[in-house]
Amino acid sequence: MTWITRLARLAAAAVGGILLALGYPPFEWTTLSWSGLIALVWLVATAPTRRMALWSGYLFGLAYFAVILSWLIEVELIAYYPLAMVQAVAVVLMAAGTYRYKDARPWIFVLAAAGSGALAEFLRVRWPFGGFPWGSIGVTVGATPLRPSAQWFGATGWGVILTAMSAVAVMVVLRRMSWKVLAGGAIALCVTGLAGNLWPAVPDGETRTITIVQGNSPCPGTRCPGERQLIYESHLALTQGLTPGVDLVVWPESSTGGRSDPLRNPTVQGAIGSEAIRLDTMVLVGGDLDAGPDHFQNVNTVFGPDGSIVGKYHKRHPVPFGEYVPIRPLFERVPALDRVPRDMIRGDTQALFDLGGIPFGTVISYEGAYARYERQAVRSGAAFIVLATNEASFGESQASDQFIAISRTRAAELGVDIVHAAVTGRSAFVRADGRVDALTDLFETTTVTATVPARSAGPTLYVRWGDWLQVTAMIAFLVLVAHTWFADRRQTGAKTP
Repeated sequence: MTWITRLARLAAAAVGGILLALGYPPFEWTTLSWSGLIALVWLVATAPTRRMALWSGYLFGLAYFAVILSWLIEVELIAYYPLAMVQAVAVVLMAAGTYRYKDARPWIFVLAAAGSGALAEFLRVRWPFGGFPWGSIGVTVGATPLRPSAQWFGATGWGVILTAMSAVAVMVVLRRMSWKVLAGGAIALCVTGLAGNLWPAVPDGETRTITIVQGNSPCPGTRCPGERQLIYESHLALTQGLTPGVDLVVWPESSTGGRSDPLRNPTVQGAIGSEAIRLDTMVLVGGDLDAGPDHFQNVNTVFGPDGSIVGKYHKRHPVPFGEYVPIRPLFERVPALDRVPRDMIRGDTQALFDLGGIPFGTVISYEGAYARYERQAVRSGAAFIVLATNEASFGESQASDQFIAISRTRAAELGVDIVHAAVTGRSAFVRADGRVDALTDLFETTTVTATVPARSAGPTLYVRWGDWLQVTAMIAFLVLVAHTWFADRRQTGAKTP
């Protein structure tokens, strides 16, 4: 292979990664984006050497995450480059598994591609430092008519299916499978999508009227003097302009804190409580709770209609290098980490709140990108979810739109509506049927109100069984690897005199 051919293959891998990234906002060119995944599988399957296959996988992953995570440039370049480089390693794992079986029987190759991809995704969202869920391939289904079928196997299951279909397409191109197999798979996908639309998992129970208060910040991302106090005052003023008739008022993450902490400042607690009494409603407010010189807590505090605090939810999954610094002695010399002088204390329980006989759960910001936290709330009985986030650090980037896209897929998985409330990012009511209602603009100071139905039917298959398709594919791949390893050892032993 000439150096020009090598360079062309590596460039094609990067282009494939960019194509796949176009399935995410602000583009959502889904059909085109899936061609990028086919390109990756083809490049690995036809790679002349294992080294070339692994480099193809890495450059594909690097380009993919570089596009998707470009909003991190608004935060700090030192956060952007390392994260994209680390996330790309997951694609290397998939490339290694796929290449190992490129000459195996076609169905073994398909299993290897889908299973190694499932394993890579499983590990990526858990390690290191609790993992990073952003960038799941299955989320791209949220912008298509296939979205309602996520109720059966989730975004992770769709990631497995899309990778398997890409492998089948490559086998057809290489004339190792009949086109009829690909056509059959496409028909199966259409039938699955049709079934999801005929029997969608949408809530149809009692409704509650909910208002999101998006108070904005006077200086998003710059941390000007008195910012937290001004944010609190903006949210309070907007709430004071509401008229009675709503059942729940939601203030997003970081709408209180510092001197405006309702758990420490009686004046703030009294002001919010007075609004709860005046409106005869529950009020959920997000805020940081001081826990000493080295620690803090991220808390959603819920006020009852009588003005008293009826419950709290403590965020359980902090943002690494954003809300805590892992192995702080090792990283403390990085100048940018001066912005994280304290580590967040993790919560340890999922809380449910009773809204006039309808239980709801809540998660805070980064947790909303992990399926497991919202799924746990719904398994515990939540009829809808409140996601409180901030997003002040991400400027005019696509971060907020991508987060809503994740919530859109999550709502379809769980069969419940998600109240997606942000301080400066986009707020919206994300429906289980795929609609995004009352979408606000970035940095808009406003309130939006909508009715949210409770889920009265039983839990979806995904709520019951979780990432069962991903885990099945992953285990099947590991069994294949173990079988191959033992077979190779037996063959080596037989040749030894």
